[in-house]
Amino acid sequence: MTGPSGISGRKRSIASRIRRAALAMSVLLVTACADTGPVYPTSDTLDPWVIAPDSVTPGSDRAPHVAGERMIFRLAPGERRSSLSTGRDWGVWQNYLMGFDVRVAPGQAPAQPVTLARFLRRGDPETELVAVMLDARRGITVLGRSCVPAARLGDWHSVELRIRLADNDTGFLEIFCDRRPIWAQDGFRTTLPPTCRHGEGCATPVPRPARFEWQVGLVSPGRVARAIRVEMQRIFHHRLFVIPNRVGTL
Repeated sequence: MTGPSGISGRKRSIASRIRRAALAMSVLLVTACADTGPVYPTSDTLDPWVIAPDSVTPGSDRAPHVAGERMIFRLAPGERRSSLSTGRDWGVWQNYLMGFDVRVAPGQAPAQPVTLARFLRRGDPETELVAVMLDARRGITVLGRSCVPAARLGDWHSVELRIRLADNDTGFLEIFCDRRPIWAQDGFRTTLPPTCRHGEGCATPVPRPARFEWQVGLVSPGRVARAIRVEMQRIFHHRLFVIPNRVGTL
């Protein structure tokens, strides 16, 4: 039989756990109020899906090379693709954060734009929802906005996309570069491009997509004329249930 002192001890233990949980939540919320991008931990270790053989996008000219905690993506002259894919079970009405760190050595960026990452709708209609682009003149851009200037490509930079997949006006899309928001829109349909609201006439029903897909690496619209090489690390994706530090429209 447990005496009063034992019951009192359990109560103190429960109260202590509650205080610790409240403190952890307060730290998260305080951090989330800062303008430093989405607040989620990212591991330095490559996620298992990144190095799994079946993660290489079908049709790739070559698989990326694992170098410690980095992935090396290369295209030789005449090639078009070297990329990884994931997200086969992602669905509408879910929230996701996806991203990577990237650097490009001097002279190894393409003269013509190539895709570093893209988020695709697979199904009918099949289409690209958002893409991260790279070229030697503009550096890294997303939806036409500068993410990393060409002069700074040789340093490590982070690129993150946060999205709520929605077939109505409850979706949002936010893009962060080095933890700073560069593009954001709230309250629109995110399962079809371009950014489109039911309230603005974009209410035509479409079949639900079979799936969504997140690709990272190098994807060129045509065969490249010269060698291209990029390094990536901290390639990740998370399904989100708590969304702190929302941006709104930017």
